[in-house]
Amino acid sequence: MSKMKKAGLLGAAALIGAGLAALSEERIREFVKERIESGVISKEEGKVLVDDLISETKKQRLSLEKNVIEKLQNSIKMADQELEELADNIDEMKIQELEAELERMKELRKANK
Repeated sequence: MSKMKKAGLLGAAALIGAGLAALSEERIREFVKERIESGVISKEEGKVLVDDLISETKKQRLSLEKNVIEKLQNSIKMADQELEELADNIDEMKIQELEAELERMKELRKANK
């Protein structure tokens, strides 16, 4: 996998995480606002609740991003290893084909003498 594709995957994972966090923060604020308007909690309690929930959401998002990036890096590493093994196998097959062709040419040369 090319380095550009690797960077693209990691960047996409980070953007997804950031997008989810922004969406969650907006929903948290809406939820708490509804609770304040309905009188379930006070504005002060709402502010504390928003701060706590957003902080926890950010922690979870960072943990998720870390896990996603780690998994992507491991997948990329495995793919790179597999590609390297395939390239080695192809090289070995080419060598064997060339050696076989060389033997055929030697046999033909012997037969023509």
